[in-house]
Amino acid sequence: MKKTWVLSTLFTLSIIFLPPFLMDLDKENKEINSDDVKVIQVEHIDTDSEKNKYQDDITTFYSNTSFKKTYYISGDRVNVYSDSSGSDKLLRYLRKNDVIVAYNERNGYIYCEDNNGRFGWVRKNKDNLSGEINKKTTYKVDVDLTKQLIFIYKDNKELREIKCSTGLIGNADTETPVGNFEIQNKGTFFFSPKYNQGGKYYIKFFSNYLIHSIPTDKNGNIIEEEKDKLGVPVSHGCIRVPVEESKWIYDNIPVGSAVSIHY
Repeated sequence: MKKTWVLSTLFTLSIIFLPPFLMDLDKENKEINSDDVKVIQVEHIDTDSEKNKYQDDITTFYSNTSFKKTYYISGDRVNVYSDSSGSDKLLRYLRKNDVIVAYNERNGYIYCEDNNGRFGWVRKNKDNLSGEINKKTTYKVDVDLTKQLIFIYKDNKELREIKCSTGLIGNADTETPVGNFEIQNKGTFFFSPKYNQGGKYYIKFFSNYLIHSIPTDKNGNIIEEEKDKLGVPVSHGCIRVPVEESKWIYDNIPVGSAVSIHY
């Protein structure tokens, strides 16, 4: 009789307490398996063909979406040729640590632009080219293409943060090259008939690539509609900043200072 009473009591308790427990368990399982759960997916290249598409046997500055690659001359006297045929039609020489930006590759040569805006073909090998060069200077201009910001450093301490607008992405003619450069020269005004735009207080860091003010007309007047484009990559390849910031850079950052451009 006592045994029957115990079994009956246990059965009654299970009826009372077990359903809520099962409901909670079921609810928990639904929450875990629900479509509302956010899964973070990391995009990656997982095929050899795609990896090789972007790999380079000489480390260079570029991104997976870039048309341009930046190299540094490692030889003391590197030949520049008129074509990639191997017929050795010599145009000129490049010197050690010269910077070049490559646009194309063919037959073991790269088609590139040098710091003077001249084009030609260079044999691609480790005797001629290096993928990295670092120059430590008192001042450093650090351009973040992703954030569309310029950070100015002096002795590794941040002095200034400047909103900018860099080159239009996805076009070889307009994207801003990435890499380590240095300020070549500077000026108070320029005008480009090709683009019918100019700029105030520029510094040149490679070829015809400049950091300068918001675009102006030929008379030096700021083009008002260009003001709203800061923070967006829309330029022809140069780096635009507000006029007061371009003047500050012009006044304070000396020729020879390092310029680093990256994503």
